[in-house]
Amino acid sequence: MTEEIILTIAGFVAGLLSGTVGFGGGMILLPAMTSCYGIEVAVPMCTISQLLSNIFRVASGFRSIRWRKVAFFLIPAAPLTALGAYWFVIVPKELMTRILCVLLIIFAFLDMAEKLRLPRSRWTMLAGGGICGIVNGLLSLSGPISSAVFLTLGLSPVAYIASEAAASTVMHIIQISAYGGFGLISGHTVWEGLVTGAAMVLGNWIALKKIKNIKRKIYRRTVAIVMIVCSIWLFLSIHK
Repeated sequence: MTEEIILTIAGFVAGLLSGTVGFGGGMILLPAMTSCYGIEVAVPMCTISQLLSNIFRVASGFRSIRWRKVAFFLIPAAPLTALGAYWFVIVPKELMTRILCVLLIIFAFLDMAEKLRLPRSRWTMLAGGGICGIVNGLLSLSGPISSAVFLTLGLSPVAYIASEAAASTVMHIIQISAYGGFGLISGHTVWEGLVTGAAMVLGNWIALKKIKNIKRKIYRRTVAIVMIVCSIWLFLSIHK
């Protein structure tokens, strides 16, 4: 019962965060779920919760989604997500998570210092999709990377949130199918994932009511700060 309460609260907070800046849900949920059930259960469970959250964000901003950009992103992301899910079974998970957190912190500081600007091009979408596919399949934590890629499009907050969520939805479906094939998903995993995902949806709904008029410069700075804070927390919290 204690685990359910913790994860429901974590899911709501994760929903507020991901609904506002487009990512961060996994970086809130993964440490909470890992502390309760261990990382091999936490990653598939977290993926189920994020799938529910992303479906809601897609529905909320459906008319604003840039489908051609999403399609370019998914050309490499879809197959490499399946490959990443396979690697999840065999790689040292604690080490991979901490390496990713360090890279995300460096990325965020460079972005805030305006030393890093991804070019707005199809190649950015393709390369970003490939990287996100691997990271998502491994740890379900590609949100910060995909957010940086979709931010290059100069979209409004709602269009950015919904487009990134559309790409993530496809990747999460692939992940769940792969994890199920590897025997990593049980009835309990599905139930806890759905309950936590419902809490995320509530947080998403509240957040999406508030972001329509946020200035883009402030919005991008907020994304970078959230990336740093969540990466540090996950680095300190993760264990096998």
